[in-house]
Amino acid sequence: MFKKISYLLLIVNLYSCSGVKKKVSVIDPLKAIVGSEKDLSKFSLQEKLEREFNSIPVSNKTRLSFFADEIYMKGSDASLRGDSESAALFFEYVLKVKKNDEYVEKRYAVELIRLNKLAEAKKILSSLYKSEESEKVGLILAGVHTALREKREAQLVYLSILKKYPTSEEACVFLAKSYSLESKFKKSFKLLNKCERSAKGKAIYSFYRGKIEIARGNIRAAEKNFKRSLKIDPTYQQSAIGLGAIYEEEKKFTKALEVYEKFLKESPNAYGVLKNIIQIYFALGKYERVIPFAERLSNIDSSDLNLKVRLGILYADSKRYDDAKGIFKEILSAVPKSDKVLYYLGTLYQQTGEFDSAVTYYSKVPEESSLFHESNIQIAQILQASAIEQKETRNKLVSFVDERAGKHSTLRVELRVMLAGFYENEGELHGAVAEMEKVKDEKSFNEGHEYYFAALLEKTNRFDRAKEVIEKLLVKNPENPHALNFLGYSLLERGIELDRALKLITKAVELKPDDGYIRDSLGWFYYKTGDYEKALVEIKKAWTLVSTDVVITKHLAMVYTKLKDFRKAKEFYVEALNNCKVESERQDVLKELSGLEKLRLPASR
Repeated sequence: MFKKISYLLLIVNLYSCSGVKKKVSVIDPLKAIVGSEKDLSKFSLQEKLEREFNSIPVSNKTRLSFFADEIYMKGSDASLRGDSESAALFFEYVLKVKKNDEYVEKRYAVELIRLNKLAEAKKILSSLYKSEESEKVGLILAGVHTALREKREAQLVYLSILKKYPTSEEACVFLAKSYSLESKFKKSFKLLNKCERSAKGKAIYSFYRGKIEIARGNIRAAEKNFKRSLKIDPTYQQSAIGLGAIYEEEKKFTKALEVYEKFLKESPNAYGVLKNIIQIYFALGKYERVIPFAERLSNIDSSDLNLKVRLGILYADSKRYDDAKGIFKEILSAVPKSDKVLYYLGTLYQQTGEFDSAVTYYSKVPEESSLFHESNIQIAQILQASAIEQKETRNKLVSFVDERAGKHSTLRVELRVMLAGFYENEGELHGAVAEMEKVKDEKSFNEGHEYYFAALLEKTNRFDRAKEVIEKLLVKNPENPHALNFLGYSLLERGIELDRALKLITKAVELKPDDGYIRDSLGWFYYKTGDYEKALVEIKKAWTLVSTDVVITKHLAMVYTKLKDFRKAKEFYVEALNNCKVESERQDVLKELSGLEKLRLPASR
């Protein structure tokens, strides 16, 4: 009538859980009075079962049997769903009807163990073991004793199992392990040898001898036993992992990989071995070598999303973008609201130039995500690049910035500044200034933004307003070298307050001596005031720091011209010409070069 279940897995769980301390949690006063929601549901279920059970007359055997069968099925369903609380209650009430049903008692004991009610489970299992001396029941009982730190009781149960079932591998190895934990190594080895003689060709015994040798610190002896185990059974995974672990601990990664890869020839889908190979190759930085093993592992356990993420990143790093997209879409189907997966898919499509798809995924990142801000910045950058190439799409960029900047204050400044940069690149300086005006009073409008705003104002010949912005910035931070340089250079170009201009630029150089642009300002001051030797010293330093800058190179040529070193002047004009990226720069340098040739004509006659 009732289905059988496996008990051996439970023994392993008991061993792994024994000795683990429970976390101490703060008690909620309300829950202390009424209990948790789970407790409340448990009590309501218990009350319901109690009422139903008490409503059936003891004499009505048919109804009682039907009641027991029905709640047994419910108990089985709850157990499958991992709801041990409900499963235990259902089985408890089945046993009120079928008092001597040993199979239900076993299932009830299993659920009690899962609920950590070990003392209650031990009582049931002890009674069952006395009546039937089942190997499986005995193994579970011994596991419960071990979990309760009742070592001697556990050992006695294992001994009784071996007496009746001399070939019981589990009883033998768990008893041997128990002896080894008490440092009774000779007794442990003697037992394993005895068991091995009665069950020849079993790799498990050599494996456990290896484990005990590890505990004793006899690494070479452990290595020998693991190798022997694999010789007996090349598919015994635990021995391969044990042997590989020795080599990994000794940093002999090549030997560990040899063990693992040899094992995979016998058992290609060995989960534990595949995981270890992946970890070693990751540690060695050999990411290309990881991929085939990670693919195999992912096929074995398609539910391991962390592995899929790592595999997707590996594909992307190897420029296997289609594979990366495919695996991240698989992950997204499992967790459709994952902000990280949506963002990563956006970056993948952006990398492959599929911008519409990139925008689609970035747009799905929810507002509450920490990636929401960056997703919108990426969308703006995509729209900006498209607007530069295709003029008709600029309205999309403007509409996007207006909509997002209006709705999200955290995005407002960055998006408006980005749009200002777009207008500047398009030569629409007044439009750029207008965008900056919209956000200049925002809290996140920082010094860098103020500096850029001032630069735009100066480009539109609004010098007084630019000076006002920079002066305010310097009140807040008088040590800002770029603001000092900006104001000093601006005064110099307009030919006013030259003493102050020199002080400002000199202070900027002191604060940032390795900034070629700031040092060029100092050289340019000396040039404009007729001190060409000092100008040469400073502008040469500036050119050394930023040798590809057209303006600095042109300034150096102009200084050489004033010093009448026309050969050097021409050399640097040509250098500046080679570095020109826009036509206006090129025309300016050609004009200066033409002037140089006119100066040289009298010298050539």
